[in-house]
Amino acid sequence: MNKELIIRQMAGILSLIAAALLPCGGSALALDTRPLVEVELFTDKDRLAPGEKFRLGLLFKISPGCHIYWMNPGDAGLAPQIEWKLPEGFHAGPVFWPAPQRMEEPGGLLVNVYTEEVMFFSWVRPPERIKDPSVTLKADASWLVCRKICVQESAEAKLELPVGSGLAEASPSEGIFSRYAARVPRPASDFSTLRSETRWIRKTQPQQETRTGIIVLESMAEKSIWLTGEGEFYWFGYPSENLTSGEIHYDAVHSSAKRLVFHLSVRKLDGASAWLAKWGGVLTATLVREGADTVNYALSLDFTEQAE
Repeated sequence: MNKELIIRQMAGILSLIAAALLPCGGSALALDTRPLVEVELFTDKDRLAPGEKFRLGLLFKISPGCHIYWMNPGDAGLAPQIEWKLPEGFHAGPVFWPAPQRMEEPGGLLVNVYTEEVMFFSWVRPPERIKDPSVTLKADASWLVCRKICVQESAEAKLELPVGSGLAEASPSEGIFSRYAARVPRPASDFSTLRSETRWIRKTQPQQETRTGIIVLESMAEKSIWLTGEGEFYWFGYPSENLTSGEIHYDAVHSSAKRLVFHLSVRKLDGASAWLAKWGGVLTATLVREGADTVNYALSLDFTEQAE
């Protein structure tokens, strides 16, 4: 990992630990040994059907006043680590991360966090033949949980599911998966009423240390208005050992009620020899439609180097 990135995150963690002596919701006179985060394993099917894929999710229940971190924690913190422990022949896909929220920690550190509750999940495909009447699914997880101090915690969660023939029915937990799947970032092209554009202002030389990206987001839906109040838009850059991004800046001159334009400053980290050919992140924005509720979008956007 990049040396500058390690130093920056470790300095942030140390500043959090030094900021106070009380844990989340804790008391100076009470010693509570219970974990600050509890985890539970769920599936979106009531049983396993051989060869039929299903979702496996680990739900984090976070104590009041505490938070854990996104895949890119920001100025401080550490991302949770999850390892699925599955029977032989089962194959899990990548972990889906719901969009986080932005928070300021002591010392002015800006971090990307989850509070209260969050689920990380993957699609899992079982083998075409399962000889056992039931299977046990497990997940090993570790995370850093913080408020006034930070505590490293870990746990194992497991779940036993029966095996049956025919298509499996949705489990009572299917609603939890739907809720968190809706928060997973998606490209604007997945939405018929959205259009997005990302580009660097100009071709960048390898030795250049900073560059500026332009993001354009348009609503094609009739009678829709983007909320343009302070703090309505956030940018979460994907983890990188080569570069880091600052806050996103709203371009009021070139924006309108249905068209948003942003400027994003990106800096190459110390020791990085070249700019990445592709890098991106998540933009969160809120749209109001006449006669309907507000819609919160978490959009996955990429910047790619264009050939001259």
